Amino acid sequence: MQTNPQANAEDPPIQSGVLKDNQFRVDAVQSGSALLVGDAAVFNVAGSFCATQGKCTHRGGPLNEGKLEGSTVTCPWHGAQFNVCTGAVLRGPATEPVKTYRVTVEGEIGQVEKKTDRDRDER
Repeated sequence: MQTNPQANAEDPPIQSGVLKDNQFRVDAVQSGSALLVGDAAVFNVAGSFCATQGKCTHRGGPLNEGKLEGSTVTCPWHGAQFNVCTGAVLRGPATEPVKTYRVTVEGEIGQVEKKTDRDRDER
């Protein structure tokens, strides 16, 4: 049996496999930042979580790597901007909105619901 000489006995054990593909730890997404959860980008907008598809509708740039200012994310590839809570295009070159997903939080675990907000609105 091998032991990790750098492990700290006070650190809580890491429980890999506990989170599902659509789940994340709330403390992993600090205010003003983003995290890729499956194929969705989760954004922390002043303590509230919004989620969109992970790729820009223009050329597929990684939105989770874009700059987040308030509720606006700027795609790092070509500068398209989206409202991360509504999906609306705020600045081109993108012309199509991004899909948005509901985020629920229970305790320290957040979950992205893959059914889009637009799908719910069409009922």
